[in-house]
Amino acid sequence: MKEIEVRIVLVGIEGAVNLGIIARTCMNFNVKELYLVSPVASLEEALKYSARGSDLLSRSVIVDRLEKAFEGVDLVAATSAIGYSEGDALRQAISLEDFVDRVIPRARKVAIVFGRESTGLTREELSKADFLVTIPASPEYPVLNVSQAVAIFLWELWKRVGARPVNIPPRATREELEKVLDTINGITALVAPLEDRRKRCELVWRRLLLRSVPSVYEARVLLYWARRVLRKLRGPGFRSP
Repeated sequence: MKEIEVRIVLVGIEGAVNLGIIARTCMNFNVKELYLVSPVASLEEALKYSARGSDLLSRSVIVDRLEKAFEGVDLVAATSAIGYSEGDALRQAISLEDFVDRVIPRARKVAIVFGRESTGLTREELSKADFLVTIPASPEYPVLNVSQAVAIFLWELWKRVGARPVNIPPRATREELEKVLDTINGITALVAPLEDRRKRCELVWRRLLLRSVPSVYEARVLLYWARRVLRKLRGPGFRSP
């Protein structure tokens, strides 16, 4: 997947806590540009809540008109909890999933616009965007806090175009899992010699192991355990392959 630049645009952000958390969230997902359109919140206070996003917040671009926040991007997406209203051309949104899957791959640099905590984006502001995107949520209360909405948007984008995370262990390959299964099958052949029962056990082990998506380390530990068990069952003369 090609690299896509993301610019977060906050219109009339009112809460310093939200602003600080959003700056921090941008750092979590490698967003380099934060634009603030006529912010109400105190940037100085927001820095208290920004953690490692303080540098991004300090160099955020403050503009007085929404159009200025769109300079240099080739795609603009406005966000709203009110994604649909019959007969209203402005309220014909696409879901976040569709936006990420179908629209983002065509973009090079995209601006995602979030509105005020109290009133969201005005109709005039919505009309300036290329797309209206909404996060599907409970019909009883679909309005998300703006910092939560930013986090969900960036998480979905990150899954599509982000770098490989370093806090997720590498998953065992099919070849590594087959070694574990071969050894477990050797155990099964000794403890369940009847063919029909042996085949059932082998099938269940295969499905369980593949469904569990173990890490490389976990697969190694399982292989060690299975080889030790097989050696014990076969006697002292056995040597694992």
